[in-house]
Amino acid sequence: MKRFLAIALGVFVFSTLSHAEVLGVYKMDSGTGWLEKSEPGNLILHLEGTYYDMGFEQGKLLTKECLETMRGAKAYVQRQLWFIPYPILEKIFYREFKKAEPFMPEDFKQEMKGLADAGGVPLEEVQALHMLIYIASCSATAAFGPATKDGQLYQTRSLDFILTFIDPETKIPMQNNSLIVVYKPAGQVPYVTFSWPGVLGSVGGMNAKGISVSEMSLPSKYETPAGLSMMWRIKQTLSKAENLDSAVLLMTQKPLEGGYLYMVGDGNIPSAVAIEMDAKKVYVGGWDGPAEKNSYRHWGKFYKYEPKPGLIVRTNHPLSAELIADYPVPLDLGNMKAMSGARYRDIKERDLKEYGSLDLVREMEIMREHYLAICNPDHQGCAGSNYQAVFAPKSGDFLVSFAYGNPEIEGVFKISAWNQPYHRYNLFELLGRKP
Repeated sequence: MKRFLAIALGVFVFSTLSHAEVLGVYKMDSGTGWLEKSEPGNLILHLEGTYYDMGFEQGKLLTKECLETMRGAKAYVQRQLWFIPYPILEKIFYREFKKAEPFMPEDFKQEMKGLADAGGVPLEEVQALHMLIYIASCSATAAFGPATKDGQLYQTRSLDFILTFIDPETKIPMQNNSLIVVYKPAGQVPYVTFSWPGVLGSVGGMNAKGISVSEMSLPSKYETPAGLSMMWRIKQTLSKAENLDSAVLLMTQKPLEGGYLYMVGDGNIPSAVAIEMDAKKVYVGGWDGPAEKNSYRHWGKFYKYEPKPGLIVRTNHPLSAELIADYPVPLDLGNMKAMSGARYRDIKERDLKEYGSLDLVREMEIMREHYLAICNPDHQGCAGSNYQAVFAPKSGDFLVSFAYGNPEIEGVFKISAWNQPYHRYNLFELLGRKP
């Protein structure tokens, strides 16, 4: 019965391609930005033109919501570091931004300027906001070739991030303004990513050349802001990569800032690789790479990995010999289901049980089942998820669900993305829409 319901739900979400309501249009010299609400209720932000113009378009179309994001981020930081006045904290974040700025593509600097100009806020505030990077327990899977029903690549991405960015003025949580953002940058590759008003970097997405990128944090002894930051590293790859080789070159561009795990896929091959990095070292490998058959002892426990053709899984710990030496925390602590080692094993076991029959819908269902299993019977210990997505880069199809609600009132279990409806879209269909 459970499998039947999942299939039925898949049929439902595959019928939601039409858009319903245009909420705003803003024309610039190099392109037109517009905002719509899809039939299922997702906000879709279409941006076109130079990066300055796309930043300006977003600032004009979502002025109120951008300010809500900024106030919510400030309020969160102030709660965590209540003993430091926020103006001092903002100066600290801005100082960190200045360390990273030399390595940041000029396009993205211009996008931040466009956003600030449109919203009438100091550019320094926008820049400081984009230095708020936190450790999160994300996950990703790439299944292709013999692992999937039709041989195509299906790549998952779960963003397990902070759910308590809540605007103190409107009481609106950041996740209630979640966006599907469709970029059509002048002279570059169109792509889709998922974000929130005023947040311009990317933490995962897919482009029109069949490239998909997923991201997970990686605790490491070696991290520094003096490198190409994760959100710009991903965004640059989505906007420029035309194949897997070029994507890997862009994702491993030095200087490294670490520590992150990435899954990078190419639907046209189809194939994918895992990238593990900190500020000193980087590993790149496919399903048959040395990390997938590595073994090591860590914090008194022995770990051994077995490769499976066409299947790569990652949570928040490295499998490679290069990076595990820098991993500073246990993979497992007692029998905690939420620890990285236990989560890796659970996801891989679920994929192996359906090896050879995995597809877009089933990968989404497996990801949701995994996150539900982390929770205790009383809904404690849940890994809150901001959004969950599955990409089919060759066809352009993707499924996505977003968190919705206030965890301080309703609890993490109820509002997390894995407990919300998911819907299907197609990148090429979105790129062809007009306001």
